[in-house]
Amino acid sequence: MICAFALLSACSPTKRLAEGALFLEDVRVTDAEGHSMKSELGYQEVLREQPNHTLLGMRLPMQLHLLVRPEALNKAIKRREAAGKREGGLRWWLAHRMGEAPVAHDAYLAERSRQNLEALARQSGYLNAQCAMQIDTANQGAKVKYVIDLGDAWNVRFVNWEPGESGLDPLLNGFDLSVLEGRVFDVRMLDDVRAEIAAAFRNRGFPTVQASHVAFLADSTAALEPRLIDLKVELLPLDYAADDQPIQHQFARFGSVSWLCLNGDAEGAPCIDPDVADFLIAMDSNMVFNESVLQDTYSRLVALPAISRVEIPGSLRSDATRGTVYDVEVGVDLSKRFGISAEMQMIRSDARYGPIASVGLVNNNLSGRGDALEMSVTGGIVSTRPFSYTSDALVPNSGTWSFQFDYSTLGVPPLRLEKLRPSNQARTTVSANWLREVRPEYAREAATVAYGFNLIENAARESKLTVTPLEFRYSNISKEAEFEAWLSDQANPILSGRFTDYTSLASKFIWQTNWSTRSFNGRGRVGTEWTGIGLSALARPLGLSESASGAYLLGGIPFAHYLRGELDWSVGKQLSYEGSIHARMKLGLAGTGANMEVLPFDRAFYAGGANGVRGWSVRDLGPGFAQQDVLDAGIVPGVGDMQLEWSVEYRKKLTEAFGVAWFSDAGNVWLSEKSSAAQSPATQFAWESMAWGGGLGFRLDFEFFLLRLDAALRLYDPSQRQGQRWLNPSEPRGMVHLGIGHPF
Repeated sequence: MICAFALLSACSPTKRLAEGALFLEDVRVTDAEGHSMKSELGYQEVLREQPNHTLLGMRLPMQLHLLVRPEALNKAIKRREAAGKREGGLRWWLAHRMGEAPVAHDAYLAERSRQNLEALARQSGYLNAQCAMQIDTANQGAKVKYVIDLGDAWNVRFVNWEPGESGLDPLLNGFDLSVLEGRVFDVRMLDDVRAEIAAAFRNRGFPTVQASHVAFLADSTAALEPRLIDLKVELLPLDYAADDQPIQHQFARFGSVSWLCLNGDAEGAPCIDPDVADFLIAMDSNMVFNESVLQDTYSRLVALPAISRVEIPGSLRSDATRGTVYDVEVGVDLSKRFGISAEMQMIRSDARYGPIASVGLVNNNLSGRGDALEMSVTGGIVSTRPFSYTSDALVPNSGTWSFQFDYSTLGVPPLRLEKLRPSNQARTTVSANWLREVRPEYAREAATVAYGFNLIENAARESKLTVTPLEFRYSNISKEAEFEAWLSDQANPILSGRFTDYTSLASKFIWQTNWSTRSFNGRGRVGTEWTGIGLSALARPLGLSESASGAYLLGGIPFAHYLRGELDWSVGKQLSYEGSIHARMKLGLAGTGANMEVLPFDRAFYAGGANGVRGWSVRDLGPGFAQQDVLDAGIVPGVGDMQLEWSVEYRKKLTEAFGVAWFSDAGNVWLSEKSSAAQSPATQFAWESMAWGGGLGFRLDFEFFLLRLDAALRLYDPSQRQGQRWLNPSEPRGMVHLGIGHPF
């Protein structure tokens, strides 16, 4: 570490600046009382000069830039130019994407920043705001400080319409101006309102109204009290004729509505079926013009695998009987009918590492009715802990192969399309999957056949429902002799139940949504899965046999009987131009019925890993207070019937491609009372057994994917003995994880 810091600090930033230039050390924005305002949204974006980014007091991106010699970088750039290549290469990427050049103070940019800050404060409703600038050059560098005296905010007292000669009736708009009264006179807010008013008119029959046709007239003299403003919303005409007479906006209806395939029959594939087109196109002739139906039509059509591009041009004309009409012609470009894909990935979402290859074949337009067929074969070798100190985890020690078949179509057969709502974009999928996984302890084969459908519950929130009424699953585990002997020695039916064969006839329900407000955004997912419900009533009609213990069998294999639910909810807030905070809660709960002793291993919950409590490897935490180094514990380490996790992460962008994150995770998994009946109560839920970790992560944004490296310490480890659970600085424990994408 000492050598690394010495290397990063070997070059002074002033050596890369022009003679006489001052290194920009710091830029601060404060109010009149000296409180920092730079982190507030808006102020940082208008600064025309900003210092180099810092991490824990170090200008790390700048030091990375200084590692690259200018001579070598210039030669590399010229070689790429001579070869006809665009800018890039390792040196360029390190110097300009991951790193950043030393920033020199510029007096002109500093003055522009001062003016921008003052203008922004006034646009935010502080009409008397003043901004002063102070520059300190005492230490051969420049420290710039901006002091904003906001004064008092101006508020909107009253708002009314001024239709003028626009031909628009404000009462038809549907926008309630009273929502602006009492609010701060924020010009940026009024820009949003202008766009909303124009969109409201377009959705009520006036296709020519744009945001430029909505103007605000502010009067600061009408009110008796100071700092109050009366607003008029003026509606402007479409244009003016040569004699300066206003041209009014015209109320319009849809005229002719037609559609066609722009590229004909691609590769012999049929265009979309006329019934499908009529179902998805939301416009009807003589309907009042509404821009939202054009947007709905576009989103429905591009959702079809058979379509790659959609154009919806339109034109106004006069009709003798209907007045002004808007003719629409929907044009669709067919995507390539057949496609072959091949990919290689090194990192899996379940924190298993290794080369995984996949080859797929897809038919995007099987019959012209919005259906698609896809098949893929995947195989590779993986290891579970790439940063572990044990050789058996470092070396790829598991193999996996799978075959996947999916057929999806528009609607929910056998229901006819006209029985469904087009806005739901319902789609049905029939899938089949075969998987074989070979691990040092056992080999598992699983086959799944499923029928389900999904639909959009709320397009504005991107809420989606996925319902799988029927999923048949078969799982077979072949144990290695040593592992089977260990299970036999344990003489524990709960432990053996984790690794038993089973069949299931399951149903699933998943609801997921994205949501946002002016301050927060987030996403949520709720899912439930059940199998074996009503098994006793169905046993006789299905001809199920019974084992000696009374459990129902299907083909001699135990029939699964459980109920499983999951909740995953995350929220984020942008704190500044470069920083944001994010939080996540994850909850899982499952229980078995009379026909099953314990959840199967592949349906249980696990803790740790790159996307969980990051101080531990995947399945290295819990259940409860369980100690991971005890071999004969009678449990499967890291696996439970209940899961609870919390995570908080602050993300800061340092450069265009380089960012950091500080995070804290807490959580664990536990066994149910039934599963832990033969075990110590230490494996059951207790708040004191919640593990806690925290650390620092680095993010590299390669545009098409984000590479993540997270290092976490175990701040509280429930698997340790009493008195040794909290972090010991002399013997810290933790984990380093690689991942793709943010953890949540």
